[in-house]
Amino acid sequence: MSRAGERPGGLARAARSRDIPGLADRLAALLTTDVIPEETGTKMRRPFLALTGTALALGSAGAGCNPYVAAASAVYQTYNAATDQRTVGAQVSDDEIEAKIGAALVASPISGTSSIKVYSRNGVVVLTGVVPYGSSAGVAAVNIARATPGVTRVETFFVRSEPSETSDLEIEAAIKKAFVEDSNLESSQVSAVVYGGHVALIGEVASYQTEQEFIEDAQGVSGVVSVRSYIQVSGP
Repeated sequence: MSRAGERPGGLARAARSRDIPGLADRLAALLTTDVIPEETGTKMRRPFLALTGTALALGSAGAGCNPYVAAASAVYQTYNAATDQRTVGAQVSDDEIEAKIGAALVASPISGTSSIKVYSRNGVVVLTGVVPYGSSAGVAAVNIARATPGVTRVETFFVRSEPSETSDLEIEAAIKKAFVEDSNLESSQVSAVVYGGHVALIGEVASYQTEQEFIEDAQGVSGVVSVRSYIQVSGP
């Protein structure tokens, strides 16, 4: 479980104050972590050098080559990778699956598919979005996802309408805030998406107790109508 002092927000503030030594120490601590390679199932120490290099490159591009913002971005992305329950190989595979499905949804001639969001965790894909009555966008999206290499199962979280996107975004932000403020949780492990006050939680955690805590935190947010969990549990 995380401690409040280790959250990415503190690292971003350090970047803004140009505390480069502090950032360097945090980044160094995250360069190596325990992972379980998919091919062997053996626990080992593996450096996140390639992952960190990618994060640095993305951070530099997104920050206009500002070294301080780039450093904070690199640490934040590496932090998320290090706290993810999935193996590094699974994370890379899921990113590729999401990218392929997302591109296919945008390219699809079926109206409405481009607005559907894609989440992949260990090859299990969750499609979320607004699919009105009579629309074939949902069926088309499922077919696209099922035809994508690496996908083992496709689940859906579709609603018929979204009365207020602004309200849903506010609820989503409040849920994320609740996750961050819960010292028992790693907020980056679970994503929340909201449509019409209905919430879908997607991610992977180590125990059913942790899953339940994520659900309860989301249920406690004002404006939430219902919560459906698509959280995978990797432990007891």
